[in-house]
Amino acid sequence: MTTDADGETEGMGKAADLVAAQPLANIRVVLVEPASPGNIGSVARVLKNTGIENLVLVRPAPWREEPETHWMAHGSAEILAAARQVDSLEEALSGTHFVVGTTHRQGRFRVVEQGHAAACAEAAHLCQQYPVAVVFGREKDGLSREELRLCHRLVRIPSAVDHPSFNLSQAVLLIAYELFRAQPLEPVPEAAPLASVDDFERVVHHVLESLTTIGFKPFNDNMSNFERVLRRFLSRVPLERRDAWVLHRICGQIKKFCRRFERGV
Repeated sequence: MTTDADGETEGMGKAADLVAAQPLANIRVVLVEPASPGNIGSVARVLKNTGIENLVLVRPAPWREEPETHWMAHGSAEILAAARQVDSLEEALSGTHFVVGTTHRQGRFRVVEQGHAAACAEAAHLCQQYPVAVVFGREKDGLSREELRLCHRLVRIPSAVDHPSFNLSQAVLLIAYELFRAQPLEPVPEAAPLASVDDFERVVHHVLESLTTIGFKPFNDNMSNFERVLRRFLSRVPLERRDAWVLHRICGQIKKFCRRFERGV
């Protein structure tokens, strides 16, 4: 490892160039109901700086014609021009294979099981082959329970204060920079195809439907809470497409048996 005339280490410079040459093109940053056009502009600039090109806005406040949006997005007009606006989080996530949700609030439905750096490393690895979404909630109160259930991982950015709520664009910067840093320097070996978010939702609904068919009774008869547990179980590791097929096959056999049982066959 040598040092050039500018005092920069040659080996480190090559590694940095390699990372910079691998933009996170498969990362989709999703903002749910952003209220501030300035935040949308600031997020666009963050994405430009960290090599992320895909911004999706779910039911945002007016922003395209707001001067503040463009002031804060200085130098990243192409990110704004390509940004998609959709009507639901489900639409924003369609076609992705892995979803990381962000939350600063505490609660039984907001359990964070790994640090944000580990989740970003997992996302940076998977996005080498699959579309990955990172979801940020509203400036005022974040993501709802229903929105959180669509996420495979939840992350909370540590803070030195009791109420660790970062400004939206600051939160995006911290996560986007972790993703940028976590990019693998070598090609990721191709693995078994993963189920998409849409495939995952079909598996969840098929399992719940099959359990209802056999009269399954969850704890306290709370099927909504059981669904949360089921989702956590199925997303413990990214679900492979072949495993989704196996689960569909099992559920199909359960429903087939129930129909035969009802006919007395």
